Amino acid sequence: MTEPILTPRLRLCADLCPKGERLIDVGCDHGYLAITLVRSGKVKTALACDLRRGPLKNAGENIALYGLEGKIHTHLADGLDGVSGGKGDVVTICGMGGDNIARILERAPWTRESVIIAQPMTKQHRLRDFLAKNGYAVSAERLVYEDRRLYTAMVIEKGRYEGPDSMMYSRAMESDPLFGDWLKMLYRKYRKIYLGGGRPEDRAVMAELEEKIKCL
Repeated sequence: MTEPILTPRLRLCADLCPKGERLIDVGCDHGYLAITLVRSGKVKTALACDLRRGPLKNAGENIALYGLEGKIHTHLADGLDGVSGGKGDVVTICGMGGDNIARILERAPWTRESVIIAQPMTKQHRLRDFLAKNGYAVSAERLVYEDRRLYTAMVIEKGRYEGPDSMMYSRAMESDPLFGDWLKMLYRKYRKIYLGGGRPEDRAVMAELEEKIKCL
């Protein structure tokens, strides 16, 4: 049977995932990420979690289709509620807002001892702010285009967050080939906000981004 087709965002998250004992996929949707990582041997087992019964049912059907019922189990939960961490766990939280990802991690402090792959769709600066204040580091960060929009995916581990105070990017992102595109995208966004009646803080972010772009 052919491998599940992953979107560019999910493929990036799969590529960033290290080898581990168990994958805990929050917001599993169709279950393709867990299926891909178990079949590839990156993780031995997986727990596919979702808040909604419909997507969890779809995931269960796909897991059965690939004959992985013994290795991938489903769990109905809000975030990581009811899940206990263990040695060698890898947690993936993809396709959610950065504030929602931060809320999930806040309610599961055991994740500081795990590797987390996070792919915030919006409000990524709020996730960075949470990480910086709660003992998490971004050890790797990569960018990818999907449907002409630029997205980021982070590898998060216990440690000290490194990046500017504006929380627009991490130091780890600076080595990505698309880093310049990310800065320009953010600059356009904050310029629009500022010209539309934004705050002085928005102008300060614009100035920071403009200076960084000049240094590329």
